[in-house]
Amino acid sequence: MCHFGWQFMDDAPLNYHDADMLPIIKIMSHRFVEGHWAKVYDTIPNIWQGVKPIYLPAMWLPFSFAEWLNIDIRWITILALFLAFSIAILLWDPFTSKRLSLTYKIAVFMLFWWLFTNDSAGLVPYTEEGVVIINYVWLTIALLSENYLLIGAAACLCLLSRYALVGWLPAMLILLYVQRKRKQWLHLKISGIACFALLVLLPFGWTIIKNFITLPGAYIDFAARVWKDGPQVFAISLGFAKFFGPAHITLQHYVLITLSFAVPMIFVLVCAWINYKKGIILHNIPLAALKLTLVIFYTFIDVPYLYLYYTSPFISCVLVSYWLSYRKKDKPEEQSIAQATAV
Repeated sequence: MCHFGWQFMDDAPLNYHDADMLPIIKIMSHRFVEGHWAKVYDTIPNIWQGVKPIYLPAMWLPFSFAEWLNIDIRWITILALFLAFSIAILLWDPFTSKRLSLTYKIAVFMLFWWLFTNDSAGLVPYTEEGVVIINYVWLTIALLSENYLLIGAAACLCLLSRYALVGWLPAMLILLYVQRKRKQWLHLKISGIACFALLVLLPFGWTIIKNFITLPGAYIDFAARVWKDGPQVFAISLGFAKFFGPAHITLQHYVLITLSFAVPMIFVLVCAWINYKKGIILHNIPLAALKLTLVIFYTFIDVPYLYLYYTSPFISCVLVSYWLSYRKKDKPEEQSIAQATAV
């Protein structure tokens, strides 16, 4: 990763004409490191004759460490991807199923090779999405651990980096309420609120919250500009935006919002009903709802830039790694057979 990352940085110096995300984040991080917290979200005059930053705190704050160390901020992306790949590898037990393990290894290697050797991926040199990926990987690990203090903090980090999680949160709260898990419900809220206060309220106050609330609506105008200036984005990328076309951007946006909230909610309520009314125990409902939420969100997202779609595959890498390793664990009957055979 360091080798290929260094090549990316040499071949593609930060330039807002190529992609303005990282140059904007670099200036935001510089203002933060210099102690000008109140000016972090002020207009940046030297990018596009004046651009107002819109990035959420958990998206750009990690890059402040690179700015403080006076190194290329894309090392944060490489570190985030290193951690994401490492977590998947550390969870993997190669002795559970050789055939499935080989398939898994090939899939993970292909993902790595695509991201770090193919210029079309664009994730490392031009985007900040590595931070989003590691935030969602943390949430996945927290859900696997069933520690609701960690889940609340991780969910807050995800929400303050990419809105993809927004439909999952109310479904999660309703699920805990229906399951009467009052302690977990309280832990989730406490840690989430504490994380929000630490990242938003204490450093920046209430003034930027209004901007965060109005941000999703601005994507309608943004999508219209992209359809006009770069329609190839929709033609070559994933998602259903290409089928809506420029004439139905508003319809697509409201379909996105409606399904992002409705599908996870319906899913968890149906699962809870099956658990309690049918007596069929369903496990990992929050994880399944998370994956479903991300699929819905990115399927109907307004502007389907390719780099946005890498978050969901990393979650799949972690889950597949975990469940491959879990296949032969915690099964007493198999353990007793194995012990008897050994004797």
